[in-house]
Amino acid sequence: MIDRGAQRETVALHRFTTSVLLRETVLMRTTRFAPLLALPLVLAALAGCSPSAPTDVEPPKFDQSMNEVRDTADDVVDKLVDAFPAGERYAEADANAYACSGEDDGIGHWLWALGITSTDITGTIPDLQAEYGDAVTSTGTSSQDVEYSDGTTWPVTGGHTLIEDETGSYLLSYPMSAEGVVTLRVDTACGVLR
Repeated sequence: MIDRGAQRETVALHRFTTSVLLRETVLMRTTRFAPLLALPLVLAALAGCSPSAPTDVEPPKFDQSMNEVRDTADDVVDKLVDAFPAGERYAEADANAYACSGEDDGIGHWLWALGITSTDITGTIPDLQAEYGDAVTSTGTSSQDVEYSDGTTWPVTGGHTLIEDETGSYLLSYPMSAEGVVTLRVDTACGVLR
């Protein structure tokens, strides 16, 4: 007859011995291959620290979305409209999006025009020119082609004031009289299509 107790002890001893041997084998293999596993990490660290590796990542040229540049320009338009006594937006055209010349795909700007009714054009224009100071890049009192800082031109009838800053370009053209309608042509800064 077979002694079941002795058989169980033998099986348990065999399982224990097998598990210990397997652990030692895995540990030896891992220890033996550890330098090989670390080699790619060391090489990557050395390559990243080489003198020819770029140290600074170039920031994106445009950080605002097209919607953000439109909203920013619209805030400037609100300020311009509010500057005119009895100023109200009049016959505003929808903004159209265009690609920015010389830029990558997905970089664009907005262009739109509107009228501003006013009861004191001749009194408000000098105040705006003083307020915007160096951002005023062109003024005139007669019909002419206005040249933007990028070299493009736009014809105006009557007087004009061109304001250009980081938010865009704002061309005010107006009759040389106290009352009337000021035409405002808005060309926003470039933004990223997101």
